[in-house]
Amino acid sequence: MTYKRFSYKKFFNSWMYASRGVVNLLKTEQNARIHLIYAIVVALLAYFFSISRLEAIILFFAVTLVIAVEIINTAIERLLDDIRPESCKEAEFIKDAMAGAVLIAATIALVVTILIFYPYFSKLSA
Repeated sequence: MTYKRFSYKKFFNSWMYASRGVVNLLKTEQNARIHLIYAIVVALLAYFFSISRLEAIILFFAVTLVIAVEIINTAIERLLDDIRPESCKEAEFIKDAMAGAVLIAATIALVVTILIFYPYFSKLSA
């Protein structure tokens, strides 16, 4: 096996392509924008309540998982739309399954958010 030398140009180009993918996702996908707004609200609440480092890590992973699964979902949907423009049961099943994966990730993130912030909100109302 031969190893290629590290290339700053290739690294920068890869970073630019990935960034463009995220920007395009946010421009075209309503649910991705909702997930981003949710992530920003969670980050602001985490800062406001000065949550522990462990709580911040758990929230970060939960929220990031939702956005990552949304990106994968969108990519698979677009690919299926290109290779199977006509509706078929298999493509429909795949799209529904991916949407289900996003739903599960988002539900878990919401439950984690509630479990972490509930004690902080309880202190405010006491």
